[in-house]
Amino acid sequence: MSAGDYELLTPGEAVDRLAADLPGGRADAEQVIASYLRDATGNYGRPSEGWRLDEFDLDDARARFGWVDFPGGETVARARARAEGIAVVAVREAAGTSAITDRERLEGLHSDAEMWGYRANPVGLDELTTTAGCEPQPRLVAVGRDGRERSHREATAAHDTRMRAAEAAAEAAALSQHQEHGEDTYADDTDESDCDDEQGRVSAPDHARDDAPAEVETDERGDRERVLDEGPGAFVGGLWFTPDEDADGGVRPLTEAEMRHFSHLVQQSQVDAVAGELDQEPATGRPAVGTTDADAGADAAGWER
Repeated sequence: MSAGDYELLTPGEAVDRLAADLPGGRADAEQVIASYLRDATGNYGRPSEGWRLDEFDLDDARARFGWVDFPGGETVARARARAEGIAVVAVREAAGTSAITDRERLEGLHSDAEMWGYRANPVGLDELTTTAGCEPQPRLVAVGRDGRERSHREATAAHDTRMRAAEAAAEAAALSQHQEHGEDTYADDTDESDCDDEQGRVSAPDHARDDAPAEVETDERGDRERVLDEGPGAFVGGLWFTPDEDADGGVRPLTEAEMRHFSHLVQQSQVDAVAGELDQEPATGRPAVGTTDADAGADAAGWER
């Protein structure tokens, strides 16, 4: 851009310039420019005569809305409705995710709920018409800055993914073409070998296929679902729980009295098991026939101990 082509636009002129390229027209452009100017006011304060924007500002403002599918015809209004739905799903999934057994997933869900909730809210249009100067307003960009940076990261990641996919497709096409050329050259030599390999695969014993690693089943239930399924005495996150319809969420930890009772039952079951094993063993420790009364009494006392 030459010095002669450089120009500064008022917010209204910037909206008109950007509206021609967006699916939602002026409504989309107003949201994009107003959000951009709100962040600028929060960071630097508003000039005494209001804001002026150049072409670089317009490009930056649109890049911050990279999460909206403008090329696919999505408007800002539809994108905000989509963002609201994603935020609601993230909140509901977070409610059923354990902070003990699945902390990383829970943090990711909280981040998604905050980010998509921010995107779902439309911004005011005051910055498009206000010309009164003001000092920086950090409260306006506390969440907006995170939204801008994350939008940029997501847009960059999506672009990189598309580029890698295109490069991989081109490499696969070139490799396929090279292999087809080689197969045409040696087709006569490989037909018989291919038939032998196919017969070998068909006649392979079943135990060779059985050696494949088995899939490991994972328990995807939440803590609350595990307690409800296992019943009283379920051990979750280092504590013992029991279902209770009157408690919040339908489950509660065992009380001290219940823990003592549960411990007593466990001890009693162990004592019963040991007693059952002793009853089945031969009485090798009993006093032998022909011993004296004193010896028999001492041996009997030892046996009872």
